Parts: sequence; structure tokens; C-alpha cells
Amino acid sequence: MVIKVSLFSKIARAVVKILALIFTISLILWFLFPFYWSFVTSFKHPTDWLTSKFIPFVDFSPSLITWERCLKLPETQRALLNNLTISTSTATLALLLGTPAAYSLARFQFRKWKNRDIATFILTLRMIPPAVVIVPFFMLMSSLQLLDSWLGIVLVHTTFALPFAVWIMREFFLDLPKEYEEAALIDGGSYLTAFLRIALPLATPGLIATWIFCQVFSWNEFLFVLILSYSKSITLPWIIASGEHSRGIEWGLISAYTILAIIIPITLAILIRKYLARGLSFGVVR
Repeated sequence: MVIKVSLFSKIARAVVKILALIFTISLILWFLFPFYWSFVTSFKHPTDWLTSKFIPFVDFSPSLITWERCLKLPETQRALLNNLTISTSTATLALLLGTPAAYSLARFQFRKWKNRDIATFILTLRMIPPAVVIVPFFMLMSSLQLLDSWLGIVLVHTTFALPFAVWIMREFFLDLPKEYEEAALIDGGSYLTAFLRIALPLATPGLIATWIFCQVFSWNEFLFVLILSYSKSITLPWIIASGEHSRGIEWGLISAYTILAIIIPITLAILIRKYLARGLSFGVVR
């Protein structure tokens, strides 16, 4: 009897593991299939865009016609350059402004407001729905003559990325031991010296992780680009959304733009994955 129960329990555990494995694989395929479909569609001939063929060299012969057309379009080149310029500038500006603010909230005590209350107030600014402030931003950029410009988009994106940068970097600085900075102060250094030469080098993984998140936010942002841009400062999300023409929706071009918009941030994350992993895990255990 004991042998039968033990055998039954082993079979039950094996069945549970198999079902869990099947569920996990199905879930992964469910999430990855749209990306696979976009990738495959971008290599189809325009006559095959609306077909259900999705196995290269079996259902259809791959073609580079769509990619050649996509990369040769002036709008694609302009949008790609705009994406790189705007996202990089936004992430860098958010770090330059947010890091000193985060350090001050982590190391100094303010009299009227508690530091956590200030940090929470800053974070609530990021929680405001972007659609609520579209009209004020449009009027502001119009009065400053910054519509359809890199600078206008960078300023708007930085406004929403800055609270995130302040909050995340504050947590990183809180996790750093104060003894190193106090030793620098005892040796005659100033608070600025302790910040620049002690705190910043120690917080490098956090700086990189925060920069990546701010860059990805700006790279993917669509709403403000749609409202504030129409020609010179368009980005890849803007082009993807405008894929409908008089000939209909050009699914192949949209798929190529989608892959192009995805592959660059992923490649950047892979190149610096070591620092990104350290930054995400930094401060998990205090």
C-alpha cells in the first residue's frame, strides 16, 4: 500500500511538472508570436503581406524588398535619427538634473517638509496622465516656437522622466554607506567633492540602469510626439502609427518599422547587460 501511494505521488508530481512546462511554453509562445509574425512579415513580398504564410523557405521565399524600401525612405532615416537624438538627450538631461536632487534627498534633511514627502510629491508628477497636460504643453511649445523640434520633445520627455530618475537614484544613494563620504569630509573635502568623487562612482550601476529606463521611455513615447511633431521631429512610433495610406495599411512596412524600433533598445541593453543587472539588483538587501 505504501509503495502504491509513493508511486502515485511521483506520477502526480511528474504530471504537474509536465503541465507547468506546457503552460510556460504556451505562455512564452503567446507573447513571442506577435514579434515573430512582425519579423516574418517584414521579409515577405508585398503580395504575401495579407497571407497566413509564416514559415520562411517553406510557405514563402524571403525577400528584402520591404526592408530596402523602408531603409531608403527619408522619413525612416529622419525618424531613426530623431529617436536616437531625443531619447539620448532626454535620458542624459534627466540624469544631470535628477541625480543631484536625488542625492540631496538621500543625504540632507529639510526642515519644513520631510524628505519622503518631497520624494513622494515628485513621484506623483510622473503619475499624472499625459493626456491631461497635452493642451498646456502644446500652447507652451507654440509660444516658445518649439513645435516640431528636437528641443521641444526633449523638454517634454524630460519633464516626465525626471521624477522617475529622482526617485530611483534616491533609493540607490540611500543604499550607499555614508562612511565613505564622511571620511572624505573629515579629510577636508566638501560635500560636492564627496558627491562627485565618492557617491557617483559607487552609484554607477544605478546611473546606467536609470539612464536606460529613461532612454527607453523616451524612445517608445508616442502621444506627445504625435501632438507636437508633424515633419522634422517625427519618431519611429509616429511612423508606425501612420502606416495607413491610400493603398491601405502597409503591414510589411509597419512590421519592418516595429522590428527596427525594438532591435535598437534591445541591442543596447544586451551590450550593457552586466551593468544593468547590477543596477537592478543593487540595494535589494539593505
